[in-house]
Amino acid sequence: MRKIGFILFLTFSLSQTVQISVDRNRIEEGELIQFSIEVTGGKDFAKVDMKKVQKDFEIVSGPGQQTNIQWINGSMTSTKTLTWTLSPKRLGTLTVPAISGTVDGKSFQGKPIQIQVKKSTETSDNSVFIVADIDKEKAYLGEQITVTYKLYKNANISIEPFQMPEFPGFWVENLYTPQRVQYRNVTIQGVKYQVANLGQKALFPIPAETHVIPSLKVKVQIEIKRKKRKRDPFFDPFFESFFTETKTKVISSQEKKIKILSFPEPRPFDFSGAVGSFKISAETDRDSMKVNEGFTFTVSMKGTGNLGLFSLPTIKFPSELEAFPPTDKFEKDTFRDDLTGTQTWDTILIPRSAGKLTIPRIQMSFFNPNTKRWERTQTNPIEISILPGEQKLSQGNGLTKREVELIGQDIRFIHTKPVDFTSSTDSKPNTTVFIYLCSILLFVSPTFISKYTGHRLSTAESRTIRGALKSGLKELKKKGNDPFETASKAYYIYLKYKLGLPTHNLDPASVETHMEDRIHPESLNSVLTLLKACDAGKYAPGGLEREASILSEMANAIKQTDRDLS
Repeated sequence: MRKIGFILFLTFSLSQTVQISVDRNRIEEGELIQFSIEVTGGKDFAKVDMKKVQKDFEIVSGPGQQTNIQWINGSMTSTKTLTWTLSPKRLGTLTVPAISGTVDGKSFQGKPIQIQVKKSTETSDNSVFIVADIDKEKAYLGEQITVTYKLYKNANISIEPFQMPEFPGFWVENLYTPQRVQYRNVTIQGVKYQVANLGQKALFPIPAETHVIPSLKVKVQIEIKRKKRKRDPFFDPFFESFFTETKTKVISSQEKKIKILSFPEPRPFDFSGAVGSFKISAETDRDSMKVNEGFTFTVSMKGTGNLGLFSLPTIKFPSELEAFPPTDKFEKDTFRDDLTGTQTWDTILIPRSAGKLTIPRIQMSFFNPNTKRWERTQTNPIEISILPGEQKLSQGNGLTKREVELIGQDIRFIHTKPVDFTSSTDSKPNTTVFIYLCSILLFVSPTFISKYTGHRLSTAESRTIRGALKSGLKELKKKGNDPFETASKAYYIYLKYKLGLPTHNLDPASVETHMEDRIHPESLNSVLTLLKACDAGKYAPGGLEREASILSEMANAIKQTDRDLS
């Protein structure tokens, strides 16, 4: 093939030349061009920057290096060539921009080269193509999109090694990578093809500006039969198979845009990005524990969805348990296209005191794209009994530095000098009078103290009762907690201050006992119903429908109760 190019004679040496060329400047869609830079008479290869070329062309391969040495009339001529294989990114008139670089420290400047890319007119172009097959074009953030790249052919081809594209805007899990390309027969619109799976990926959209499934580009060699010549009766048909040629092409799939859907509002307070269908459970590795003996607390999550893209809520262990950072493990179900498996978190806990402890429940909300609804899963609280550990006797004798310092405050020294035991009754003549006066004050003061303290206590109690409504409503404004737990706790705190109760650890039954004769029956029934709804929301998977309004409902109930008690 004829080379189209430019020869530049550099100013620093008439014997050195740089030739920038392409093998052709008219190609059809999918065809490739060879771009070369030849340096004659130079010691090194040319050093160039090809970033500008990538605007209209994709660099399929290169640079390849080749050195050619010739001896002519006793003198040696060396030619060093760099070669790239370029694939046009679109149809029309494309331009290989002016290439600048250096040779042996000297600079050179090329000229632009125009390339005409037209649509293919050969019928054989439909003999091989790639399709990016996706299971959905609309998805929620975190919802799985399965893409399968399929190659269709009805001609003899050979595939060169290729790489899967990058997927910006997605978290990627590999589902299938073939060890070798295997074909099966299919029929599309009456045309028979052979199809092969080039790879399958699970894509999970993450927050990004765009979500586009990129095209897969594969370089193939297509076998094309030459035009048949007139049949020679003395020519063996067997040799017709040798009258074929191969054509190099880069085939690619079309890009596909994914539309991201918005989650329904309101979102649950304990939603951390889980999308799919999940179920969690918790257990300990032993039934009985002793003080200072560690045990393992395991949380397991089974399900289908974006496992690995979210975390469990923070577990609030009792203060009597020392918790170490958890370790996690994921076991994938390889026999399903949807990302399915079990993820576990193991936490080492060490009890520091004996008694009965409760590891609280763990709850998590997730969005189920199949039902398009919010759902919740949770574990059951685990009660454990910690037995006393073995008491080890202290081996140390004597006192620590700190103990010496404390005891030193009470040290009394033995006097070594003579002591005068004679009393001096003249020094303090008024001591007896002073003692009598103190005795009278001590006898009279309890009456005054009791009156003063009682007045202060009664005043403080009045302020507490008057501030009960404010305390209850203030508790409702705390964010980041379970709204059901916040709502019920706010009402119990209000009652504690309003009725002067010793604690706010109440329940609906105790509320009914305290309030039965204090407020209207209708108001009492409304409050009890609301408190029971809070318990259902805290300890049962349901309650999502009422989660957004529970705080405002409780605020109204507290205000109504305060009006009834006034």
